[in-house]
Amino acid sequence: MNRPLGAALADVLRQTGGAYEATTPLTEEFRDFIRQVAELTSDTELLSIAELRQAPVSLENCRQLDPQTRVVMISRLDVSPAETPRWRRIPPGGIPAGPQSDFDRVLRGCRGAHIEEHARPDGRFWRSIGPAELPEV
Repeated sequence: MNRPLGAALADVLRQTGGAYEATTPLTEEFRDFIRQVAELTSDTELLSIAELRQAPVSLENCRQLDPQTRVVMISRLDVSPAETPRWRRIPPGGIPAGPQSDFDRVLRGCRGAHIEEHARPDGRFWRSIGPAELPEV
């Protein structure tokens, strides 16, 4: 039997005491992606986000929804194509040997990156890693 994705808005609001702000867990691997991009771009604010085990999620845009509407919270990290060429720099020791992660392969392609993750409090998650969406011309 398939369970519906997400949670009813009413249940989320009950858990938050009626506040239209919740949190979503960030897996260690997703936080590592954030950390790597923060170091690449020298972004101190992004680096501080990489230290969070949970990220705040505003639910203000849900105020007019039926309380039985199901909501899913997804963490997303977008890296612009302009930032990814820096990923290709060759380290002082030469080209690194060994397998590369999907994350490394996407960033080395210099087309930007779009990473989404849905992490559940029970430790299960799904993740999608791919090149950034190219703008329509």
